[in-house]
Amino acid sequence: MRSTPRRCDRSPPRPHPASRPGLAVPAPRSEMSVLAVVTGEREAMGLTRLGYRFARALERDLVVLCLEAGEADGEARVVAAGAAPADLAPAPAAAVAELERLAGDGPAPDPGLPLPAPAVEVRLLPTRSPLAAVLAQVAAVDADYVLVAKKDARPRRGASLARKLFNASPAHTVLVRLAGDLGRCARVLVPTAGGPHAAVALSLGERLARAEGGRLTALLVEPPAGELAAEVGERLLAGALAEAGVETGPHVDVRVELAEHRTEAIRKVAQEGYDLLLLGASNAGTLRQQLFGTLPNRLLAGGEGLSVAAVRSRFSLVERIKARLGRWLDLTVPQMSREDRIGLYETLESGSRWSFDFMALISLSTAIATLGLLQSSAAVVIGAMLVAPLMTPILGAGLALVQGNLPLLRRAARAIGWGYLIALAIGLGGGFLVPLDALTPELLARGGPTLLDMGVAFFSGVAAAHCLGRPGLLAALPGVAIAAALVPPIATTGISLAHGARANAGGAALLFGTNVVAIILGAAATFYAAGVRGKPGASRSQRWVHWAFGGLLAVVVVLAIPLAAGMRGQGEEVKALERALAQRLETVRDVALVGVEERYDGGRPVLEVTVRAPAPIPPALARELAQAAGAAGARPRVRVRTEVAVEVE
Repeated sequence: MRSTPRRCDRSPPRPHPASRPGLAVPAPRSEMSVLAVVTGEREAMGLTRLGYRFARALERDLVVLCLEAGEADGEARVVAAGAAPADLAPAPAAAVAELERLAGDGPAPDPGLPLPAPAVEVRLLPTRSPLAAVLAQVAAVDADYVLVAKKDARPRRGASLARKLFNASPAHTVLVRLAGDLGRCARVLVPTAGGPHAAVALSLGERLARAEGGRLTALLVEPPAGELAAEVGERLLAGALAEAGVETGPHVDVRVELAEHRTEAIRKVAQEGYDLLLLGASNAGTLRQQLFGTLPNRLLAGGEGLSVAAVRSRFSLVERIKARLGRWLDLTVPQMSREDRIGLYETLESGSRWSFDFMALISLSTAIATLGLLQSSAAVVIGAMLVAPLMTPILGAGLALVQGNLPLLRRAARAIGWGYLIALAIGLGGGFLVPLDALTPELLARGGPTLLDMGVAFFSGVAAAHCLGRPGLLAALPGVAIAAALVPPIATTGISLAHGARANAGGAALLFGTNVVAIILGAAATFYAAGVRGKPGASRSQRWVHWAFGGLLAVVVVLAIPLAAGMRGQGEEVKALERALAQRLETVRDVALVGVEERYDGGRPVLEVTVRAPAPIPPALARELAQAAGAAGARPRVRVRTEVAVEVE
């Protein structure tokens, strides 16, 4: 392994105002603050000290939030300087003592801090919901940096508060593993490969090093591929510094290490006497876990040891809006219990699998629907809707998108795809076996979808997801299955293709696609509102979820074009026909057009033209009206009905 260290001394250090002694508790608040979250006595002093250094380097106020277990969520209580109660718990007592020492009320603070002391405040917060309480305090104190200590021991059940907060906090968040008392932050090491998290780590490291008259070492590990590897690494590192807005100067060193194994290279450099190792969260996963878990114990022990911190940049505007929406939904919509969520996932996970039972049900339901469509029996078609199993994998796809569950999405897509192909084949077979003189009304009804069908499908998805998530409402699911027809449009596509009615087949296929997309979006929205959401922060590593939602919304826009055209086309056809017939009747005395309506007679469509006259119109006029209707593009069969108007004096 070969290193190429380089010191950048091209810009002078920034001048800083004089130091301001004294501990102001409570303190007047500036625009932004640093929030240090203390959960126990063990990390109280070290985390308070680190928060103080962060606040001073960033020129922010400091709020030390000490959490206390309680039976209910209470209000935050401020501990005043010099007036702390005697029965104060060990953690806040240690925080107050450390702040007084750092501010000069106790032993002299560490030398080398040229920046003014921050205004500080210690808050006690009893709570039974630590994550929600801390997030509320982040908003209350307008924190743009949040510090939380990583526990050495893993929690017995679920993720720790530190991990949850690291993933859910909207502010810049630092998850730190403290080594001893963290005496100083004079030597800071920041491995970087670019990205927003690394940029925040570089900027923070530079401010810390500058505040304590120390040095930041920006490290980049480059594979030794060719003789220009070192120069390439230097350019990449220069770009990362520029992205972070870190100016080169006497407090910044840049260092490129040529090595195959990045973790080993960072670990080796970290042993050279650094105080703090800052990792951007873009170095997440294996690298961060290895550096947190396998650094030599001697580097993590004692006051002179190495503290390790992972830095995650603040959420984007979209993520902050999403978080606020989630909190509003939590307060507005009844949230599903843990047991209900487990039962929901179990139901949809098992029902979204392609299995023999699924194949049997899709085959039987399609056969029933095909027979019902061929004989134009609405009751039989409704029975087929109740048997069809396609709703479950479609709801499973909605749940998978909300959770970011790619395996579930793949299983659901496989079940939907194979189910569609089998249903289409059965519909084709039924169409070839049963001759028809003309398409039945049930077939025609599914060949001209409109935007109204998209609305029906969306709200059917909302209703199905709501019923499935509430065990007491499962009895309403059959009604939802009837409202959201899935198998009949597929069977209609096959039958129409078998009889050469391609336009009707295309309309039925469009109806099925519209139903699937709208139900997925409706189900996803309902699950999200009911509290079924992915792991906080996981969206950053699951970009496919954003692409999937974006793709579905794009499909909705594309589908809306022919659906709107179909709705408009139907209205325009009727208006054109009415204009043609009214124009023909202008020359006929005492005969007026009442309306035009499509009906079915013996399974065949008939266009019924209704006129009002004092006596039945002559057959010749009826034939002329039928010819005018045919010329306007109406149905080939036209029936003229006369309403006889008799005036009685």
